Amino acid sequence: MISGAMRGKGGDALAHHLLKPENESVEVIPARGLGSPDLVGQVRELVAMSLGGRTDRPVYHVHADPDLEIADNDGARARFWALFEAEFGLAGQPVCGAVHVKHGRRHEHRVYSLVRPDGRVVDVGFDFARRERVARIVEHEFGMPGPTPSKHSRAIVRALREQGRGDVADWMEAAGATEAERPVARLSPTERLIQERTGVPLDDLRAAALEAWRVSDDGDSFFAALRERGLDLREGRSGAVVVDRSGTAHLATRLIGAGARREDGTRIPAAAVKARLAGLDLKTHGESNDERGNRAGAQGAEAAPGGPDHRPGAGGDAGGAVPVGRASGPDECRGRDGGSSVDAALARLAARPAAARLRARMRMLGPHRSTALATGLDAVRSGRWVTVPGQALDIWGLPIGERPRLG
Repeated sequence: MISGAMRGKGGDALAHHLLKPENESVEVIPARGLGSPDLVGQVRELVAMSLGGRTDRPVYHVHADPDLEIADNDGARARFWALFEAEFGLAGQPVCGAVHVKHGRRHEHRVYSLVRPDGRVVDVGFDFARRERVARIVEHEFGMPGPTPSKHSRAIVRALREQGRGDVADWMEAAGATEAERPVARLSPTERLIQERTGVPLDDLRAAALEAWRVSDDGDSFFAALRERGLDLREGRSGAVVVDRSGTAHLATRLIGAGARREDGTRIPAAAVKARLAGLDLKTHGESNDERGNRAGAQGAEAAPGGPDHRPGAGGDAGGAVPVGRASGPDECRGRDGGSSVDAALARLAARPAAARLRARMRMLGPHRSTALATGLDAVRSGRWVTVPGQALDIWGLPIGERPRLG
């Protein structure tokens, strides 16, 4: 039995994903704790109910796919969800979802809210191993001859014995699950979703990046080799990234390392990739030529002598090159005169999405609201603070040691 899960913000895209017509059939399951009649509305309602939680990923998308050797597919799924909800404490949480039939396999997707009514967030730590343990129990109870291979088999056996399920642990050991070589998935759930969205096979991308690495001997030749293969090299948040034809960025160190492991099992350390790219000037990923040109004009005094650098890897923009590893872009600290004033901060708050503003407001109104802070904010909003000449003020300009007095 295979299961997968991912936390996120939810949204219409998730609902449309569950309703994809590419499946042979889609059956929306009865929702729990939600009143909307359709799946799109149910996901929206679930997200709205979760805004008071202290998390920016309140939605938990889980799927369960029983093995074809299990005759009672519906029974196996029902048993899985019962054990799963007990394991994670999700019984009673709002949930919606759909059952798919694809390539003759019947599997089920569920979308849970991780935010409890009191604002606490459900702990889904180590969820992969915990879901695997639930799946092994279902496989044993529904007559599978052996367990699905898992890299967590030894840990699962120990946990099963601690929970009094020695029958399942014995079954796994008799099948050689704890002695088998640990399997490694070719794609993580996140990588699989990215591949589906972009249409770019990740294995092909890894192979192309590895080939460019092996035919080059420095940063410039690596950049040129990537360009010959329809790829680009940019500066990302965590280092150099390889950009595929869809515009999606992939961390260069991870892409090259994974490509080498897949091809012949060799190891290319991240340090070796960073060393080769050190000093290479790259445009920031997601920044257009116009944006970089405008910023270069504003910072012309900082341009290096000798004119613009047009060598491969420089991006071809005069004065706009950014060395690998240099702090730049939206995360660069520009000081109070560079966009971090109070007015700029207030403008950024006002520009936040409505859902984010509502979530912040609900936190202020929650059970852990600071009475003193709330009283102060209310008084400031009303503009009715009364101050005494010479009275000490705090950094916000409010009287120290005095409760607000109404005028």
